[in-house]
Amino acid sequence: MAAKSFLLQECANVKQVLEETLRFEYGAGGSKDFFDECSSRLAFITSEIKAADETDFSTLGVNQELLLDLSKLISRIERSSLGQYSWPFVDELKKIAAAICAEETLDDTDTPPMVHVLSEGGLDAYAIHPEQQRPSGGERRILTIVFPRTLKHFVLLHSILGHEIGHAIWRSSKHQDDLRSAIDKAFVASAGRFSSASSTIDWLYAAGAPTSVTAQLAFLHQQGLQRDRFFKWADWDAWREEILCDLIGILTFGPSFIAAECQLLYSLDLSGMGIGTEHPPVGCRVNLFLTAARLLGYRTMTFGDQDVQRAFDAFWADLESKLKTDPWFDIFTETEISAALEGIGAVLDAHPPASFRLPDVPLLEHLFQQLSKGIPPIGFSLGEDLKPTTSAVDFRHILYAGWIASHRENPIGFLDLNRLCEHAIMQQRSIEIFTSDAEGGNVSTI
Repeated sequence: MAAKSFLLQECANVKQVLEETLRFEYGAGGSKDFFDECSSRLAFITSEIKAADETDFSTLGVNQELLLDLSKLISRIERSSLGQYSWPFVDELKKIAAAICAEETLDDTDTPPMVHVLSEGGLDAYAIHPEQQRPSGGERRILTIVFPRTLKHFVLLHSILGHEIGHAIWRSSKHQDDLRSAIDKAFVASAGRFSSASSTIDWLYAAGAPTSVTAQLAFLHQQGLQRDRFFKWADWDAWREEILCDLIGILTFGPSFIAAECQLLYSLDLSGMGIGTEHPPVGCRVNLFLTAARLLGYRTMTFGDQDVQRAFDAFWADLESKLKTDPWFDIFTETEISAALEGIGAVLDAHPPASFRLPDVPLLEHLFQQLSKGIPPIGFSLGEDLKPTTSAVDFRHILYAGWIASHRENPIGFLDLNRLCEHAIMQQRSIEIFTSDAEGGNVSTI
């Protein structure tokens, strides 16, 4: 078969595979949206190939790449299943992604992305893979969210996806200039340790660097990597993006992100001193988290319920025990962190519900007390007349209460605590639907 004929046959093969995906379900809304989007892209690719001359290898090559990407996308959708991940958490995550990851198209200035989810691997599997740009023939960008299969029900750890949302936002042309400006104003203008690649190299190779870091750099030197070539091996832009995404994670998920990130990062790099090609040392990132938490006022809350206060203090004491006291790890100053949080926060604030807001004391106490009794923590209570009342509760407040409850005296098992929070997020969604129906006059009485 000639190249053109072969590609047209592959288009037919992809169409058959795409139609088979309708046998499965990929979320509460089913697979129709994905089928329609992929069908639109396939129809465009097919028409382009049909219109091309047999010897027009340029056009055929471009559409061959589009076809390969579409095939991979469909195969990922086939591997996705509701039973493989926590769908209540994902539904809430989609609301954030739809608000802040929207892009400008000919049809709408705020076209939300499509999100599909799959699970695979273990602790290091958390990721979001955003399409770099909307493909030709496509109406919406698609974000692929990856959950570790082994952590299916651990919603308290799922907060780490706040960092991954950051990667998707960064790849959105709509926000990239504002985010770059925020980072530059915070770090470049200060002429500090993270103001340029050369400044970071000076910090890495400083005489006061920890012995473990010096040993790693010496090993790289033995392999032929000279000091002035460090960022030929490592990726300076990737380091900057990781720090940006850490800050976005803090501002979108609050304390639950900090707790989840600290737990997972130190489970993957026990010393916190490893130097990677795409990530700054874990110890530096954790110090950044804890400084940001203090600057944002996360650490200072006073509760009337002493059980909550003790658990709250124990939670933050546990996190602060992960702080590296060596000043070498403080790559950012408080002034730089404050400026970065302010600039990035302005971008997120313009797209609710992207920004995290601290819950008030009574709500956090209420959620904690429910968890203490083994009850899913939701906006529900019985009045003196024994009539039930419900209220809206941000799912991130449920997660925060779960993390605090994990540090109470005689806590329930961590898995059970996660399952209670997972059920609470699902039940809270039911409350939202009921409230919406009641306001619209759609509730029937029996």
